[in-house]
Amino acid sequence: MYLWNLFKKSSQKFVRQHRQKQLAFFFAGLCIFALAAPQLAPASAQSTQATVQEILDGNQVFIQNKRASLNDVAKQQQQVRTGNSRTALLFNTGAVARLSANSVLSIGQCARLKRGTILINGAVNACSSSITTGVRGTTYLLEVDESGNQQVKVLEGEVVVKRNATAIVDEDDDLPTTDNKPTNKPTDSKTKIPSTQKPNVTSPTTVPKFKQFAGPSPTANPPITPPNPPNPPNPPNPPNPPNPQNGKPIEPLTGKPANDKPILQIEKPISPTKQPDEVVLKSGEKLEVDLGGALGIIQKLSENEFSSLLKGNLFEGFTNQVPGIDKIRASFEGLFPGVNFPISIPGIPTPSIPGFRLPF
Repeated sequence: MYLWNLFKKSSQKFVRQHRQKQLAFFFAGLCIFALAAPQLAPASAQSTQATVQEILDGNQVFIQNKRASLNDVAKQQQQVRTGNSRTALLFNTGAVARLSANSVLSIGQCARLKRGTILINGAVNACSSSITTGVRGTTYLLEVDESGNQQVKVLEGEVVVKRNATAIVDEDDDLPTTDNKPTNKPTDSKTKIPSTQKPNVTSPTTVPKFKQFAGPSPTANPPITPPNPPNPPNPPNPPNPPNPQNGKPIEPLTGKPANDKPILQIEKPISPTKQPDEVVLKSGEKLEVDLGGALGIIQKLSENEFSSLLKGNLFEGFTNQVPGIDKIRASFEGLFPGVNFPISIPGIPTPSIPGFRLPF
């Protein structure tokens, strides 16, 4: 019995130690996963394909310049273009996007908008040639006008706007070339002669002859040479100008200021402020970005701007509602208390979860 009890106690102690080690490994792995999850989020926001879900206002939606239909898929390195139509896209990450008319979007590591306006809800990174947006579960708009200027407007959540170190370009982009620049200045037949080239002026070789008096032949009487002209009188010396100091000696210049005021003040050049490379936009904020990627000042969306976006062409007329419309409504009511939400939201059915039942 003594040996049995000793074996039983030792085995229980071993099992307890083994379970403690398992629990320790489990919690350690859980902590590692929690720390690594934020680093894995951007990779999940990379778009590899987009499916056409809706087409409004005609059928001018194209994938690689081929007319698109519902459920057509734009894959990586392909381009989605709209004419007078609008379209809704579903990315492989589960994010939903809507393109306005006259927009051009390239599918890649980011959804690159070349022209137009895109509304994005969910985990997908959008970009232009000069900026990239990182999402944190949000709904926002990206606009690129004909001149290349961009705007980012956040309706709900947060967006990280980062300036690209190098401009993002595609193979089909028209890049300006400098090979055709003239190396020499154009010549003009009417251009003036440079100052270094003086025209040759030939001095007269013949000296004017004096008129001779009438008389016998030159052999008898030699010509009479005229007398030398008298020297002109020397002009009188001009009088000395009056002394502005009235005869007072001029004092030497000194470095002392006159009347306790400096004679010349040299201002220090104002060093330009460094442009930020990354900013974070929150709900109800907007940011303007120029063609070179310089980030502007964060501004607030006014009530009229926010309402105009919600009643604009990226919300009006679509069959499926934006998945994050409830969060957009909460953001709007928090920014503008007492103002009615401009979109009527019907009851959204709750999706059923297979294999899960409530206990009551």
